[in-house]
Amino acid sequence: MKQIFILFLLTFALGFSAYSQNRTNNQPLPKNISKWNGSDSDKVLNDPVIKSRLKKLLGKKNYADFIESWETINPIVKKGNFLFSSGCMIHSCGHIESAFAIDLLNKTIHAAIFRETEKTRFFNEKNRKTPNVIQKWAKNLQTK
Repeated sequence: MKQIFILFLLTFALGFSAYSQNRTNNQPLPKNISKWNGSDSDKVLNDPVIKSRLKKLLGKKNYADFIESWETINPIVKKGNFLFSSGCMIHSCGHIESAFAIDLLNKTIHAAIFRETEKTRFFNEKNRKTPNVIQKWAKNLQTK
């Protein structure tokens, strides 16, 4: 009986953890975000709502790795229905990079962390598929 109870608690804890990581984020994106095309990437990274959603999406360690790559500030570009930008650690471009894409239609945030020595990590709100704009970015880095 004790083993069944422990198994139940473990199953509940793991299920709740998965639920909390994938639940819908209720914080809406800024209303004028579609006009951020051409702005510096730090506009997105310093926006309190987006910053909060990225922290939730990535988790503490991955968020630290992600932010580490933004020593360079690049412009935000609109690619289809996505706002996209990438950054790299100074003197490590092509080795340590990260990217984000914001889906303007579905209001979701996507991120990726590239390290030359490990598999690229992808993060997508609402369990959405990684957008092509991020997949192409990662593929270009892997073929260098």
